[in-house]
Amino acid sequence: MKKNLTGQSFGRLTVLEEAPGKGNGRRYWRCRCGCGAETLVEEYHLKSGHTKSCGCYRRELPSKKRTDLTGQRFGRLTVLGPADKTDGPPGKWRCRCDCGQEIICSRENLHSGATKSCGCLREEVRRENMKKAIHFVDGTCVERIASRKNCANNTTGHRGVYRRQNNRWRAAIGFKGKVYNLGTYESFQDAVNARLEAEKNLYDAFLDQYRGQGTEGVPS
Repeated sequence: MKKNLTGQSFGRLTVLEEAPGKGNGRRYWRCRCGCGAETLVEEYHLKSGHTKSCGCYRRELPSKKRTDLTGQRFGRLTVLGPADKTDGPPGKWRCRCDCGQEIICSRENLHSGATKSCGCLREEVRRENMKKAIHFVDGTCVERIASRKNCANNTTGHRGVYRRQNNRWRAAIGFKGKVYNLGTYESFQDAVNARLEAEKNLYDAFLDQYRGQGTEGVPS
């Protein structure tokens, strides 16, 4: 039997009456928020606590998106201020690299360490690796992908898997001078599995072809 929620309170919301359905089999209720605004809320969201206000409560909370990053340093980057609207979607920041170049970067990439320079740092590391690498093919260090070792700055325990600010997990893989985004996942293991599958498809085939050329000294 369907329960009548009229008069009940959920957070800041008080249920006024049942609202017409939207043809999806779910029940909706017209509610009045403590701030005076009225809103339609799905019954499940009321009972689960997912929705507690018309949205005013969330707006009152300190927002990471509104935190001013101006003047802060991230790697070689110094944040100059919020980017102009013409530079891209909201949440972007204009930064100056130690080399003098300016770039537009997202808050997430700054905080996660995914972006530490305008690109000059990556280029310097690539050149240094080319000097040290015994086998370097098409911008790829054969020894590195064969060993599958974590980078020194890895904090998740698996190479190519990163925690996002929304607590989801991002998987990525670098190959032949490019970085491929493998998607965002709810669980760490799903992101790891995506990374392992990409390694199998990209790295294993590349190494098999390379070893098939009779090259010595490449780890198996």
